[in-house]
Amino acid sequence: MLKRLRGWFERGAGRESEPLPLAEVLPLIPILEGLSQGEQARLCELAAQLLRRKTLTLLGVELSAEDKAALALQAALPILHLDMEWYRGFHEIIVIPEPVVRREMVQNEFGLVEEIEEEHAGESWQQGPLVLAWSELAQDGGWDGYNLVIHELAHKMDMLGGDADGAPPMRTGMEMGRWRRDFQAAFDALNGQLDREEEPAIDPYAATHPAEFLAVCCEMFFTNPRQLSGIYPAVYGQLVALFGQDPQWRQPDAWPPAEPTAQAVS
Repeated sequence: MLKRLRGWFERGAGRESEPLPLAEVLPLIPILEGLSQGEQARLCELAAQLLRRKTLTLLGVELSAEDKAALALQAALPILHLDMEWYRGFHEIIVIPEPVVRREMVQNEFGLVEEIEEEHAGESWQQGPLVLAWSELAQDGGWDGYNLVIHELAHKMDMLGGDADGAPPMRTGMEMGRWRRDFQAAFDALNGQLDREEEPAIDPYAATHPAEFLAVCCEMFFTNPRQLSGIYPAVYGQLVALFGQDPQWRQPDAWPPAEPTAQAVS
């Protein structure tokens, strides 16, 4: 697992010149459990490629070799059965200490524009860098439904088709029309739940925009796949086709694992 934030007001940047302990770190990340030996080797290869091709810039944080390996391995998971071309269009990953709070103008339900403060743990722009908050990254890797780097990389994949609209390029055999129908139906169902003031089964942030719905579903796909499959089976099936993997078969029956029960000694 990623370690907690350590160094402040220090800067590090550039591509890795020393090999990272990818194979040693991989078994320590729960969402990577259950991969075959071939898949593990492929994931390590992709993670190494990622850090060779992208500049990792650390602003106010210091990451150990193990931290960088864990970040790269999780970033490589979505393209395990794809290739690095799905991560084209950006050249830099920037890691900052904490989420950024910005004042933004938004339109409320009555059509009025108001100013709010919005916290951003991660950001991605068309042809721009990935920005990730270490305080959030440090908690990733478990089967809890959340993963910042996968969420932001889903936006990058979405942007390969132009604007971030929840519809990335389709692989051979996939149909854009069916994708849009399945995702729109799920997006509408989520917004209907919120309109009725019902408790949604996924992060309500997914209802803010089709692009956010896709990103939230992608991070759930890899970190709580059984729940996503149970809620939106058609969406789950589309993601299986896109990523070429079905992670629900790797997910343990319970997360977090139960604490061992103390046994009396006679």
